[in-house]
Amino acid sequence: MAFDSYTLRNQFPILQQTAYDYPLAYLDNAATTQKPLLVLDAIQDYYRSFNANVHRGAHFLSDRATNHFEQARERVANFINAPENSHVIWSKGTTEAINMVAYGLEHLLEKDDEILITSLEHHANLVPWQQLAFRTGARLRVLPLTSNGEWEPEYQKYFTDRTRIFAATQVSNAIGVRTPLQTMINEAKQYNAFTLVDGAQAVAHYPVDVQAIDCDFYVFSGHKMYGPTGIGVLYGKSQALDVLLPYQTGGEMVRHVAYQATEFNILPYRLEAGTPHIDGAIGLAAACEFLAQQDRVALLDWEQKLANHVYTRLRKEGGIEIYSPEHETTLVSLSVPNIHTIDLNAYLDSKGVAVRAGSHCAHPLMAQLGVSGTLRASFACYNTLEEADQFCDVLLEAIEILADE
Repeated sequence: MAFDSYTLRNQFPILQQTAYDYPLAYLDNAATTQKPLLVLDAIQDYYRSFNANVHRGAHFLSDRATNHFEQARERVANFINAPENSHVIWSKGTTEAINMVAYGLEHLLEKDDEILITSLEHHANLVPWQQLAFRTGARLRVLPLTSNGEWEPEYQKYFTDRTRIFAATQVSNAIGVRTPLQTMINEAKQYNAFTLVDGAQAVAHYPVDVQAIDCDFYVFSGHKMYGPTGIGVLYGKSQALDVLLPYQTGGEMVRHVAYQATEFNILPYRLEAGTPHIDGAIGLAAACEFLAQQDRVALLDWEQKLANHVYTRLRKEGGIEIYSPEHETTLVSLSVPNIHTIDLNAYLDSKGVAVRAGSHCAHPLMAQLGVSGTLRASFACYNTLEEADQFCDVLLEAIEILADE
């Protein structure tokens, strides 16, 4: 039976509206996804039924809140196949999770050590490592993508006996290219480097098994996978989490405090200072449940079908540069010579089509592509073929009008 996005989108109340009197086509899912009723109801239920702080209170509401909060951790651990609940550390999102690792590993780096990233990275998986290199005297190296959108055939040469950290995105947020992740991680392991995977663009589309990936750290955000904003996950192997110095200190992450010394708590609490984002964790667990209820293979096939449909239509048109791969992507990133992407975005928005224009927090990649930015349409499970055609039709209309100005 074909994937039915039309029925599924009924679970997303926000989509049942118009924008400027046009049907709303929300195609900015790589930036953030909309939230299903399951997530909205879970968050509301927390505030209506058991709003209280967790772990510290000794009363009915606090017990209920703590139980739901830790059940959320268990649900997320199961979703990514973490071996233990304690391997899941809550964060504000992917950015904070990467910073937690960058600051936590700082004490292990020395001058002339190397931190290796790829040229696909979002600023969140670039700037923290750049700044770590500045602080420690380490060297930031970049594993490049060629101008043809392929990896250098001998990219293994970038891994050396000085490589201490390898951090890579699983899927590019800017152009949709996937990294040969397993091969790269295996290469990094030859040099005993710590490995971190930015899964922000992957978890909504691909089933994730952190044990199979075998990375030291895996990070992602809730809001890109149908969950709430302000919540994310740092997964780590026990031995990797054990060596991290706490990124923040304060309450909750301690066992005992005296004026002269502090004894830190056990994992995962040692890395979770202060009152956590309780409703966010509960909402993220509900998002995991929503995705678990779907046929993940059919869901991915549908999203890729929509992107491929757009790719195929626009490739036939002259003067459109497409930077995304033709297959196995859930987004299409493009530019039109002599027309600014912001102008294209404004016209699309005026017709009810929500996309993203700009550098997508990937300035070095845009420079490599030779553009200041691209126009990106990114698809989710609730998008339809009509919306894909709506994007193409309005984009071509915009090009015709703006090219004459």
